[in-house]
Amino acid sequence: MKKIFTLSLCLAIISISCKKSGSGGSTSSYYMKATIDGTAKTFNVDALGQKFTSGGVTFIGASGNVTTPTSSLEGMGITINNSPSQKPIVAGTYSETASPDFAAGAVYNPGSATIVYGTGLYPTTNPLKIIITAIDNSTIKGTFSGDFYYSNSSTQQIGPTKKTVTNGEFYVKFN
Repeated sequence: MKKIFTLSLCLAIISISCKKSGSGGSTSSYYMKATIDGTAKTFNVDALGQKFTSGGVTFIGASGNVTTPTSSLEGMGITINNSPSQKPIVAGTYSETASPDFAAGAVYNPGSATIVYGTGLYPTTNPLKIIITAIDNSTIKGTFSGDFYYSNSSTQQIGPTKKTVTNGEFYVKFN
């Protein structure tokens, strides 16, 4: 249940951050980048962080879109929440499998209106790992990596195809 909720939150972050061409997407010194199946990608259009608390549970996320073309909808989002522990999210390591106190999840949209790749969908030997190296009231910085598995929202299919994400880095300002 925790993983489904985390994945849903990631999908919401990607949906909010994805902008179509001409919608005013902007780049700044904030960024999100990763190597996906050996190809380096930079997601610094509308790169942002989100932090909010609801019912005692804190959610922290980072997302961004590729720089060109902005109409491609290609984007990445990661998130951590402190359900069920309600312990503070601080600098440290978070994994989709390592802690009963926190949930971590991520999605990658390759530029499709229906296909995404997400973590937590299959048991894996390369689970999502997010390392927060710095966090304060206005920014969050860190690294991430893991296997992201195929999901088609229009047909509700989840398949074994995966994308391996390495060298993930983010530095974003909370929105």
